[in-house]
Amino acid sequence: MAVEASTRQDTHTESADGEMLVPAMFRNLIGYHLRVAQETSFQAFAKAAGKADLKPGWYALLTVLAERESMTPSELSRICGRDRSTLTSSLKALSHRGLIERQSNPDDQRSYSVRLTENGRRMQEQLHAIAVVYNRRLDEIAGKDKAVLIAVLGRIAATFGTPQHS
Repeated sequence: MAVEASTRQDTHTESADGEMLVPAMFRNLIGYHLRVAQETSFQAFAKAAGKADLKPGWYALLTVLAERESMTPSELSRICGRDRSTLTSSLKALSHRGLIERQSNPDDQRSYSVRLTENGRRMQEQLHAIAVVYNRRLDEIAGKDKAVLIAVLGRIAATFGTPQHS
């Protein structure tokens, strides 16, 4: 029975008292810890924003668009380091929520750009205020290891082909 409980515990991600439990096979896998850190970190950001339906990357997209008048999806994809296919679904969702709007290119009807609406600008400003506090908390967690952490994450991104963002 004790062995069975121990085995069962290793397959769960959280104990009854809320402590994170890592399956034995994942304890030393960077990919596992990277995914868990990203997911829990984003959940904390979404909770602080009070937006349960806030998707990863929306803040970045809104912020990049806030800095520019308008951009094509290809430009946005390059700057944000996002795959064009996943970017398209994010843009549709942002448009559906009235945060961005499409503008047709008069010279090429197949091409379009996107820009923030006033609602999108307000949302970006609200999310930015939350991001400042959120990033302060991440800085506290990383402490003196922040530069090393950023460098390692940059190497991971560069190795797997995603542009490093500064």
